[in-house]
Amino acid sequence: MIRGSSSRIARTRVGPSNSRTATRGMADRPIIAANKNFVPIRTNLRGSALLNTPRLNKGAGFSREERQIFGLEGFLPYDVHSLEKQALRAYNQLLKQPSVILKHAFLASLRDQNQVLFYKIMQDHLKELLGVLYTPGAAEAVANYSNLFRRPVGCYISFPNQDGMRAQLEGHLLDVNRTADVAYDSNNPHDAIDLVVVTDAEAILGIGDQGVGGITISTSKAALYTLGAGINPNRILPVVLDCGTDNHALFSDSLYMGWKRTRIRGKNYDQFVDRFIQNCRELYPNAIIHFEDFGMANAYRLMEKYKDIPMFNDDIQGTGAVALAALIAAIKVSGARLADQRIVIYGAGSAGMGIADQIKDGLMILEGLSEEEASRRFWCVDRNGLLVESMGNNLRHAQLPYARPDAEVEDWAKSEGDNDGVWLMDVVKNVKPTVLIGTSTHSRAFSEDLIREMGKHVERPIIFPMSNPTALCEVDPADALHWTENRALVATGSPFPPVELGGGKQYTVAQTNNALIYPALGLGAILARSRTISNSMLMAGVNSLASLSPALTNPEASLLPDLADVRNVSVEVAAAVCRQAVADGNAQDENTIKVVQGKGSLPLEEYIRSRMWDAVYRPLELVD
Repeated sequence: MIRGSSSRIARTRVGPSNSRTATRGMADRPIIAANKNFVPIRTNLRGSALLNTPRLNKGAGFSREERQIFGLEGFLPYDVHSLEKQALRAYNQLLKQPSVILKHAFLASLRDQNQVLFYKIMQDHLKELLGVLYTPGAAEAVANYSNLFRRPVGCYISFPNQDGMRAQLEGHLLDVNRTADVAYDSNNPHDAIDLVVVTDAEAILGIGDQGVGGITISTSKAALYTLGAGINPNRILPVVLDCGTDNHALFSDSLYMGWKRTRIRGKNYDQFVDRFIQNCRELYPNAIIHFEDFGMANAYRLMEKYKDIPMFNDDIQGTGAVALAALIAAIKVSGARLADQRIVIYGAGSAGMGIADQIKDGLMILEGLSEEEASRRFWCVDRNGLLVESMGNNLRHAQLPYARPDAEVEDWAKSEGDNDGVWLMDVVKNVKPTVLIGTSTHSRAFSEDLIREMGKHVERPIIFPMSNPTALCEVDPADALHWTENRALVATGSPFPPVELGGGKQYTVAQTNNALIYPALGLGAILARSRTISNSMLMAGVNSLASLSPALTNPEASLLPDLADVRNVSVEVAAAVCRQAVADGNAQDENTIKVVQGKGSLPLEEYIRSRMWDAVYRPLELVD
């Protein structure tokens, strides 16, 4: 219980939050965004135990009063430093790290010491540090996980220990429920986890199978949910499913910490994953399950299998959603219609097919096309050339809807006279696409001849070279604009500098970063306690993101909002997702339903801000 008359609250001054957002786990009374960070966190920890709890540790930021109440005198140097001063010192330390991998390790260490300070630095320098925390920095950290290991973070579920899976997941639930300021309003301990980010690490960031090291992807992705949409980091569970590995370099590494066996497949794999999902649904019934970096063969299967629960696959749906948002913005700038586009996708893997699926859903939902009519708007080119029906069993399940009839291409003129396949230049010459999307990781595949050929037939060619990293991008945006006399509308997967257009004008290149949409989608689904994440909810988020395009008012501006403004963007996108969840009948949270219906005490956007987590030091209250 709270210590009656001797209960003491250290009234630490909390500065105004730039993002004006809030935490979950408050009492039933309304908490507005302006004062939410003054609500104290209750804890019985004192002294070194408090300093060693990253969720509560403030380091030199503990006030004089807090140091006295919590027995911290003698544990800290004398001077009290603001969060801003701490952030400046830590950022300067970060800059002294000589490589990306060491910068990543520094951020991981900071997260394990002082959670608020970690997120403060990341938010203040998000565009600069995103590549350190996530791709490409995370790829190197994943590959070297066992050699860099310092302390475990997240949940490790290994196939040989699967009989204890439920107890392992319960252990994390109990750990969360012992943490201050995470209990949900219902006081139901099973409401303590909002989001599970899970990977089986088979297809990590273009570097393939990385075994147990995949936990780093889950933790990095979890952090982006907090940075992008203010989801409480203490209510997110990162998970790696250790199914073995087919990466033999890991077998030969004596320090490798995962299960040293070839990757399980077939029935054993399916039963293992299903057991995990069922346990999550029972222990964390309201949690969103985010699938990350599963191999293509399993990613689509599992997405279809579990579509009736609140789950999301970022590699397929997230990439497709942000690409569609950029495409909708580009089409509005060009004055065309989505239904009139001829879309060529170069790279028919999980990302390319995910983009095709999302655009197809857009054609069906926004334009009223049938699935067959929508599918006919695509020409997809893989390493074997244009996907055609005669490829038969060589086509993956996700590619089947987009295979063109062989009769269509029989009379096409082929630039290289190759009768064994129809290649990208042949497709561009014959289809005369209005949209060209690259997900091939084939560096500079969009040559000058190809771009000029496309530009002959389209007033505003839409060109999205989306492969990561920059070195694998299909075309430099500056070249795409130059070769089309600055008529192209361009978005990329990697960040690029603005392109000089002459006459003092610059074209800002949009980056199709998934972080612009998936955190907000998760936030909206969490606040609504949605039964599932429907296509219409995803489309509502896409439309909302597209409506925020700076290019709608300035043709030289980016097709997508700046990542630095992601928190404000997420409020708008999450609001659209919440409204659609209510409209679909998926929403179960009574408070959110009331707010959406205009019956709450706050407007929806203000309500969303009040439920988001901020990187600020809140007051602490000492309890027994």
